[in-house]
Amino acid sequence: RLLRKAYDLLESGERCGLKIANALETEAWEHAAPAFPCNVGPDQVAAHLSPTDAEPADIRSARLVKIDFGVHVDGWISDAAFTYVFDENCNRVARAAYDALYEAVHVIRPGTCVAEIGKKISDVAKRHGVKPVSNLGGHQIHRYMLHAGLFVPNVPEGRGVVDEGMLLAVEPFMTDGRGHVSEGTSVTIYSLERRRARSQNARKMLEYIESRFKTLPFARRWIEKEFGKGGWLALYELVKGGSLRQYPILLEDRGSVVAQFETTVYVDKDGAEVIVDVFEMGEW
Repeated sequence: RLLRKAYDLLESGERCGLKIANALETEAWEHAAPAFPCNVGPDQVAAHLSPTDAEPADIRSARLVKIDFGVHVDGWISDAAFTYVFDENCNRVARAAYDALYEAVHVIRPGTCVAEIGKKISDVAKRHGVKPVSNLGGHQIHRYMLHAGLFVPNVPEGRGVVDEGMLLAVEPFMTDGRGHVSEGTSVTIYSLERRRARSQNARKMLEYIESRFKTLPFARRWIEKEFGKGGWLALYELVKGGSLRQYPILLEDRGSVVAQFETTVYVDKDGAEVIVDVFEMGEW
């Protein structure tokens, strides 16, 4: 429902990433809670860009944009994403991500090796003449742990095996570039790593983070909203002291566009039950 809201906003002409993120997060807080900040990824930005007041993610000149968002209820998380295409020349890479997700979900069942899932995604990429992003992939989800346990690759590698009862985020990333991402310098997302602070302001911020978000990722702008611009010093202290983990923006190595589709599935004895239906957003 929330991703559909983002899709409808884009369809109506909204091109400010910050407004889209705020709309989704505000509604999430009304019914549950965000599992992580809304990611708005134009073109070569693969992941970890959550808009700020200073950098609101103007996507008017983007060729495509990825909206990645999740919610949780008492720590139980759903995670999903879709790609919205502005430039028809990007249809191929977006369609590859969409098809790869659809086909990957249908090979998942107890006993499936993650390399088999990665091979399916890689085969779909080859069929569309694009590349999977080799150093990104899906992940197992635990309560209050967005990335836990099993890694679900976009290429045929890994020895992990899917078990009944697992909750998995499956997220093919496709590109017409190199097929690899690297960290940029911008950081807009953090999570709690350990509980240590020296100054009173840092301790107060740490207490707020632990009570509000626990181990889940949070946005810098959420902290600014609570503590004002003056909270920067306390945030910097927590980062420098190793209390917070940073999530740098991830960029495609050649600056090529990256497309993504993602859903969360529950693995039962018969296969993968889709928790979040993103397939209705695959219309070109």
